[in-house]
Amino acid sequence: MILRLDVDGRSLNSLEAGHYSAATKAAVKCALEAASGFDSTQIVVSTLGDFVVLEGFVRCRGDDALAVDIVASIVGPAHVHNRLLCRGFPRDSQ
Repeated sequence: MILRLDVDGRSLNSLEAGHYSAATKAAVKCALEAASGFDSTQIVVSTLGDFVVLEGFVRCRGDDALAVDIVASIVGPAHVHNRLLCRGFPRDSQ
């Protein structure tokens, strides 16, 4: 989880912290790729104003919520739009 604080200790949103669309997309993509809990190769990340939009497919139910949680840790939960579809395949037994 990435937490950004100003000098007074209050939390900053993505624009206040200097994260503009390219930097936000890069941070989100890196965080999704680094997550070992699921496959993020079919997730498309885009920005719309101060919102991050997740589109594409995840393998199984619950992976969409995990992806949203990862993105929310970067930009805040109020700035995430989830348009992910679950294919419904079971997780591998590994």
